[in-house]
Amino acid sequence: MKKSARLIALALIMTMGLSLVACDNNSGRRKSKKRDRDRDREETEETEETEETEETEETEETEETEETTTTTTEETTEETRQTVKPGKKPSAGETEVYGENGFMAPVNGCPIELKPEDERYHYVMDLELVPDDNIVKGHINFTFYNDTEDDWNELCMRDYSSLFGDGHGQGFDLKGADTVIENITDGKNEYSYERDSKDYATIWIDLKSPLKPGEVMTLDYDFESKIPEVSDRYGVYNNIYNVTNFYPILAEYADGEWSHEPFYTAGECFYSEISDYEVTIKAPEDYIFVSSGIEVDSDSKDGFVTKKFEADCVRDFVFCASNEFTLETKEYEGVTINVVYNGVNSKQSDSDMEGAVEKSFETAENSLYAFGDAFGIYPYEELDIVLAPIDAGGMEYPNLIIINDAYCKPSYKYVEDYDILENCVAHEIGHQWFMGIVGSSSGAEPWLDESVTSYTELVYCEYIASEFGEMTLEGNSKDSYDLVEMEEYLEDYFPLDRKYSEFPSEGVYVTAAYSIGKAYLYQLEETIGREEFHAILREYVHRNAFTNASTDDLLEVIYEYAGTDNEEVNELLIMGLARAK
Repeated sequence: MKKSARLIALALIMTMGLSLVACDNNSGRRKSKKRDRDRDREETEETEETEETEETEETEETEETEETTTTTTEETTEETRQTVKPGKKPSAGETEVYGENGFMAPVNGCPIELKPEDERYHYVMDLELVPDDNIVKGHINFTFYNDTEDDWNELCMRDYSSLFGDGHGQGFDLKGADTVIENITDGKNEYSYERDSKDYATIWIDLKSPLKPGEVMTLDYDFESKIPEVSDRYGVYNNIYNVTNFYPILAEYADGEWSHEPFYTAGECFYSEISDYEVTIKAPEDYIFVSSGIEVDSDSKDGFVTKKFEADCVRDFVFCASNEFTLETKEYEGVTINVVYNGVNSKQSDSDMEGAVEKSFETAENSLYAFGDAFGIYPYEELDIVLAPIDAGGMEYPNLIIINDAYCKPSYKYVEDYDILENCVAHEIGHQWFMGIVGSSSGAEPWLDESVTSYTELVYCEYIASEFGEMTLEGNSKDSYDLVEMEEYLEDYFPLDRKYSEFPSEGVYVTAAYSIGKAYLYQLEETIGREEFHAILREYVHRNAFTNASTDDLLEVIYEYAGTDNEEVNELLIMGLARAK
């Protein structure tokens, strides 16, 4: 292809990337008969053994959860133990050799082992949603440990909800307010906090004595957050409450310091540790909820309902609620899939929503199948899809995704009805693996979050045949535009592994993180081979599951497969990644 044609193709990709910040709109439509035939061919004795292993692990995890008891504040403040930060795990379970260097990786459809329970933080939340005042408030009991080699003399917590008030110059004036945080105690000492002078969303708590490596601490605190009146990932609009990033959460300590990348709206800066959550929420009894984790109890009294949720081995807890929600449920391979929407105040008609709900279920099943086979089986019991009026295309959270209900109209498409909706749902479900299961600093290395997840859109197209899916794969291939040949035209977009703040503009960041990064990884797949590249990502997921990974961790696995002297692979790596140079 001539350079002029390549530039036209690149311009098209960039335009598509800019049009939808939160999820690229390239998609494939499921052909169920083809999927069923392919899965039938792949059902070997090895797959059956893998499924038996998964069932055994799930049973053991359930038994362990039932035996777990709650530790009191007084006991945990005095408890100490050795540092339990896990190292990188080698492949375990059933593996296969890929390539000529004896590279070992888990087989397709492998189970993903949860992080050991004693290596997770633990939040106990007693919350109340007050719709009349657009407030969520409550008490939090938070047990954590120092999982580093450094003493912690202070704690850093993120308070994103305060930015939706005036935010002291950093907010968005959306009828929010500063979060009220009170009664901070470890059971023996009371604490106050100070806000960072440069970042109002960052708060610091000076400890009475250092928290040493391996020591456990419990903090109790009360909070009250104002939910802004906005169609956003955190807000209320058309009587749908998206309650996310609403409580003060401990920041991540990495490389000798607390990480607190500035908040930005063209992506995410959220960065946290794996935790277990026990949450009760009181609300008017006509409210329907979906959340991270699963609902385990519900009790109604005096016009109010109290819901209890448990979310194990997740990075955050969120919920969506409305007294006008319609909820529909299906089961797929042991996973409960919920789709909720506001049928009264939706932007779309009921007939449109009916088709959109069916497409959402179909895409969820296809995504769990494709990504489970390519990267490892989804390890949770539930997946919630919220069709809501939000400004972004979509937004991902543990076990729950929010999709812009403007995409629910069948005519909103590229080729086939609902294909934009399908692609966005697949993208956000892809985040369950990349940012959910394998975490990273989305402020410092956003490409590990958004580029890798945008590439999962193409994995979806590889597994789920469709006309537009084939067009999408072709549009990101070397034959359409070879990134190495076009390097001179891409100076603003590379390297990919930069901080958000290091890109020359928000537009360049969006195009690089979503569109260019997706094509870059697909062309790396073309260079290495589809089966082999999927194996590399499976090993990357397996080693780093429920930890926070870096570009170095991904490069480590790529080099183990390809070696360090593979000229064709190195040409791409060095062109696109600063850490590969």
